[in-house]
Amino acid sequence: MSATIKFDTKKIEKDLNKIIQKKNKEIALKNEVESRSGTMKILTDTEKELLKIIINKVDNGYTCTITHKDLPEYISAQLGDMLSVLKYSKYVARFDQYLGGCFITLTPEGMNYFKKEAEYMKNNNTPNINIGTLYANGSNLNFGNAYDSNFSIDNSYSEIEKMIEEQGGEDKVQLQQILLEVKEYVENIIILKTIPKNKGLFTRIGNHVQKHQWFYQSIINLLGTTIIKVMNGN
Repeated sequence: MSATIKFDTKKIEKDLNKIIQKKNKEIALKNEVESRSGTMKILTDTEKELLKIIINKVDNGYTCTITHKDLPEYISAQLGDMLSVLKYSKYVARFDQYLGGCFITLTPEGMNYFKKEAEYMKNNNTPNINIGTLYANGSNLNFGNAYDSNFSIDNSYSEIEKMIEEQGGEDKVQLQQILLEVKEYVENIIILKTIPKNKGLFTRIGNHVQKHQWFYQSIINLLGTTIIKVMNGN
């Protein structure tokens, strides 16, 4: 399931849709990992191949750097999504992608995955699984019902207010007024279950793209999270 948000301000529309697509993908990948039953998250053959490459590149401790040249093309094309699966499975602690590749930190569970998998299969008499190679078509990825209610906007307002105090400068009062308008707008979205047009508000938000990028991005993230919650029926 995907959503297209229509606003008069094209940049805000574009950024909101990017956030929604990103959250859709994150939720889909988390749900797919959580659907793997058992006390151990068994990887697909493709995911195992990537994990083997990572383990073989680790020189010291749990970290390594891989480039796209280290990977088969079908893994390189979906590297970010596959690393997210490894992270949600708790085999990767963190990863930071850059243009040519990725810096990765494994967990102890990730380093010892293949030994533990052999023991798990033996003790549970469980056949190996392979749900196929994961391919993402652009930024759209779906695994059934991709929505959950684990988003919270409760802390967002206070975080934005704190940033306004610290970074708002001479625009502090104006940014505070915009945030109050956004609060009201968000409440209307949640209550009415619709996304009302407010060209004036979005124009005022858009005016701060250059000077206060942090404010613009925070508001866009807040709106994206709200829309996801409403789409989930919350």
